[in-house]
Amino acid sequence: MDTIFASVLRRLEEMHEEYYDYMDGLSSAELDWSPGPEMNSLCVLGVHVTAAERFWIGLGIDEVIERNRPAEFEAAGFELEALKARFSANLAFYREAFPGQDVDRLHEVVDVSHYMERPSQLVSRGYALLRGLDHTAEHLGHAGMTRQLLERR
Repeated sequence: MDTIFASVLRRLEEMHEEYYDYMDGLSSAELDWSPGPEMNSLCVLGVHVTAAERFWIGLGIDEVIERNRPAEFEAAGFELEALKARFSANLAFYREAFPGQDVDRLHEVVDVSHYMERPSQLVSRGYALLRGLDHTAEHLGHAGMTRQLLERR
């Protein structure tokens, strides 16, 4: 596996472990708890992050999945193990898909609008890979704050 893809995989593994830590020991009701109006629960964050991460990283390696972004924000009722399984499934996919990737393809430009309803957005496959990492990290901070607020309610 190329060092770029190995580094991406290592960072995703680290972040997924942090998500597990924030969700660990919580009931389904606690996972569904939201700190306030228009704020996401840990369940919503887990569903959204795993779908978005898989989409963007899939775009980076030409293995795009379909997703229903609005439905991700309605997620509720997941048990802890079901949420963890979503993260684990992503890592299993990356471990299988990354070894055969050619870093020279990261320069290729793709239009995100071919895969999602949005205006034309041209990005390199490398950008898509970075966006998958960046988005996962962004919501990791939200998950940490949500867990802290849950414990202090």
